[in-house]
Amino acid sequence: MNLDKWTEEFSGKKILVWGYGMEGRSTCAFLRMCVPEQTVTVADSRNRTETFLHQIETENPGYHAIFDDEIDFGAYDMIIKSPGIVVPEGVDTASITGQAPLFLKMYRDRIIGITGTKGKSTTTSLTAAVLNTKYRTHLVGNIGRACFDVIPDMEEDDLVAFEISCHQLEYAHTSPHTAVYLNLFEEHLDHYGSFAAYGRAKDQIFLHQEPGDVLIIGEAIKDRAQRPDAFLIGRDINAEGHELYCEGRKLNVENCSLIGEHNYRNLAVVWKIASLYGISDEAFLEAAAAFAPLHHRLEDLGEHNGIRFVDDSISTIGQSCIQAVTSLPETDTVLVGGMDRGIDYTDLKEFLKERDDLHVIFMYASGKRVFKELSEEGAASDKWHVCEDLAEAVELGRKLTREHHICLLSPAASSYDHFKNFEERGDVFRKLAFEL
Repeated sequence: MNLDKWTEEFSGKKILVWGYGMEGRSTCAFLRMCVPEQTVTVADSRNRTETFLHQIETENPGYHAIFDDEIDFGAYDMIIKSPGIVVPEGVDTASITGQAPLFLKMYRDRIIGITGTKGKSTTTSLTAAVLNTKYRTHLVGNIGRACFDVIPDMEEDDLVAFEISCHQLEYAHTSPHTAVYLNLFEEHLDHYGSFAAYGRAKDQIFLHQEPGDVLIIGEAIKDRAQRPDAFLIGRDINAEGHELYCEGRKLNVENCSLIGEHNYRNLAVVWKIASLYGISDEAFLEAAAAFAPLHHRLEDLGEHNGIRFVDDSISTIGQSCIQAVTSLPETDTVLVGGMDRGIDYTDLKEFLKERDDLHVIFMYASGKRVFKELSEEGAASDKWHVCEDLAEAVELGRKLTREHHICLLSPAASSYDHFKNFEERGDVFRKLAFEL
């Protein structure tokens, strides 16, 4: 891949890499490749020790490392920020960018960008799998591979399936040629402070599109775009059972491991993308049949001692928990709760009030809050239980769940108060489920 445009983008600029996690390390490596003689500053405060700063400088010879609170925001031409970092109020954001905004700027015509509060990882992975039947396609973004990492391997006609989070979109001024905006629910209020601000970040997926670009958007959020040329998920693109519908066409998908109608609706979105890029129904069906569902997303772990365990640790909002339970009618017990970020659980509470057949185990801060709010609203059930943590919840779930029925982890909450991430939470759930 010719890096001349990237060298021109960075050359002669005073650059700060803000955050030295997975994406920050990737950014530093790419900068060393493009402008090897240029000095770059790296800021991070996850480990406030001189040893950590020395480690950063050792890994990046010639670079200078500082703590976050030492940043002079006016001193840099370009600040390449890691997605999860919150910019302090009052800071001039004109120089702030990130990997995703820069990548979009360079390759927008070749990008299928997918965002949404839920469903984007599976949809993006499916998109990459289907596109790969005809094109060389790179899967990047919030799914676990930094977009800068694929640039050296990219060839002229390659496509990119990009799962783009709200944090990656927040400072974007370019939108992808093909944009998919699946849905929008209350999430990440700890970062944005309001649902409106969160929505504005997500909206960058389409706000900078050009004439001839493609927008696929959930019917419930169509007014955010007000685009008469948009394809609406739920109207133009839909699914019923394993039957996909798209603009008067239908396709039956019998051989696929996905669980839940919402996943088949997202599969219908991928079918639409496949048709836009000239991929046959036969190739689409073969790719769908070969697709292995992602870990921690309605992942069937199998039976142990007569109980079927399902890991939906990716669930961080009430709506995803509702979908998970609805998708799995054999569910006897669901484990709910995690870090409390103040999101509204009204829909989940109303759903649980109607499900008197379901054992619900509330755990951690948000689970206890939901249980408390239900109690204050006068709702009660002898099938609702409160536990301190995941270990206690799994132990109780094993006792409450009938033979050959499901004990489901679908927390409807973030994992960060007790786990490194949702993947670790799911891994711990699997270990606890199968340890006896």
